[in-house]
Amino acid sequence: MKRYTKKTAGLVFLLLVTSVAFGLLVAYGFRISAAVTSGLLLIEVYGLFRLMERSDRLFKQFIWSMRYSDFLSSGPPLQEQGDKIPQDLVNAMEEALQHYKKHLQEKESQLQYFQALANHIDLSVFVYSESGQVEWMNQAFKIQTGLNFAETIDDLAAYHPELPARLRTLHPGELSILQVRRKEDYSQLILSSISFVVLGKPLKVVSMKNIRSVLENKETEAWQKLIRVLTHEIMNSMTPIVSLSELLRNKCMDEAMSDAEEREETGQAIETIYRRSSGLVRFVESYRKVAGIPTPVPEIIPVNSLLNDACLLFKEQENILKVLPSTAHLQVIADKGLIEQVLINLIKNALDATRHRPDPQIELSAGINEEGKTFIRVSDNGTGIPADVQERIFIPFFTTKPSGSGIGLSISRQIMHMHKGDLTVTSEDGTGSRFLLLFS
Repeated sequence: MKRYTKKTAGLVFLLLVTSVAFGLLVAYGFRISAAVTSGLLLIEVYGLFRLMERSDRLFKQFIWSMRYSDFLSSGPPLQEQGDKIPQDLVNAMEEALQHYKKHLQEKESQLQYFQALANHIDLSVFVYSESGQVEWMNQAFKIQTGLNFAETIDDLAAYHPELPARLRTLHPGELSILQVRRKEDYSQLILSSISFVVLGKPLKVVSMKNIRSVLENKETEAWQKLIRVLTHEIMNSMTPIVSLSELLRNKCMDEAMSDAEEREETGQAIETIYRRSSGLVRFVESYRKVAGIPTPVPEIIPVNSLLNDACLLFKEQENILKVLPSTAHLQVIADKGLIEQVLINLIKNALDATRHRPDPQIELSAGINEEGKTFIRVSDNGTGIPADVQERIFIPFFTTKPSGSGIGLSISRQIMHMHKGDLTVTSEDGTGSRFLLLFS
């Protein structure tokens, strides 16, 4: 740096001396000498200009690299300019650039790490500004909404018409539940948000979580706990009553009573007790079925084989029941016996729903949905299910049939939940129903 300063000072001093000499030569009429001196003066000015230009170019390159993080910008590297400008200055600039570059790489690595982490979680997350501009969305959000890009939150109306309005009124710390139905998929989303400021720009982070399966599992657990208590208490009371009434009935039949009319009345009373208590025991046994589903023993099952085996149990309805061909290698990992039970329950319901149709049709099909999950669909052209009944049909003991127990669909959904899957229904009153078995 001292060398650079001395060189610059020398050039300036030489320029001053030459300028004074040129002035004196002109004043005293030495024209030829003055002309030569003027040439030297021009050379010195040019040298000083070149020195300043090189320094200016170096500083511009340094500032450009810092401003745009462009460490491979055009122009010679700083190390190669040590013969033209002070090496101390080059080293200081190069050290500053390397430090800045390392710091920038660390920040970039952190950003990539957190982006990969945010894209890996199954929670849908996106960020937007106060003006509604969408700044970022993770992979789970794109998969859930089916939107690869959204410029503003108004674009999210393509997923659900109410979502933009909900986001505008959603305050930090609040929770909002949104029900979404897309084709055959039904979701209950819980929305939550937090606010923060980045570089003076207010932003809001919103997360969306489908809590439908959680709510259904909790509901099922509550039903099962209640059923266990009911069955335990009722069975403890009814079992001895059944046993005692049967003993008394047999005794009345074997021993002669003094009064035939009294014996007949006693026998009728005992018979009534026996019949009603036996019916109550059978009713309680149906409760036990809801709470007593065995643990699945999973295996790899070809879907075509599973559907064909289920149809064999309804051979007499083969003109109504059809299996649509699916991909030959399509498989599921499940307990074959339990999934067959689900299919049997759904087929029986479909047969009942199409009983009064002039051209009853029941179709079993399978495939892979947009999320890459395997599904089995049971469709019929029956009477359909009213909208206000659709979600209640999975509640234990709820039924619209006079002779139904109301446990078939409840057990079927529980079996699918035990397989980490789901059972949903799409139906319109009078146009048929479509039950979807979705495997994880």
